[in-house]
Amino acid sequence: MPKQQQRVAQVTALLVAQDAFQDNRGRTHVIGIFDTIGAAKFPFNVSFMVYCAIKGEGTHNAMLKVEDSLGDKIASSPQMIAEVTQQKGHQIFFGFGLTLKAPGLYRIIAFLDGKREIEHPLYVREVPSPKPSSSAP
Repeated sequence: MPKQQQRVAQVTALLVAQDAFQDNRGRTHVIGIFDTIGAAKFPFNVSFMVYCAIKGEGTHNAMLKVEDSLGDKIASSPQMIAEVTQQKGHQIFFGFGLTLKAPGLYRIIAFLDGKREIEHPLYVREVPSPKPSSSAP
């Protein structure tokens, strides 16, 4: 009996942004794309949206994960089902709210069917605290 051919899909976009959503007319909006965050002190609370586009065919399991530079997991999404056809891809909009303990390089990683597909670097750096402004007469 011939083996059934596995339907193939791939992640074609992975963006980190201030906001990402699909409006009621079906248009996709990704606002404020970034790859660097500056924080005056740590630990630091940050929230952002991740937009992930998947193209191909078939039904697949997708997951997003945030790792630090040592590969330790900071946070992850639940497993999500992505159904794609040649005519219609699948889009994921997922929000993360994290407490980052130190500056450094972090990675947002997209997995498809358990395999690491693509990653987006997120550089978190320490910036000096703003000095209080003095009001001159």
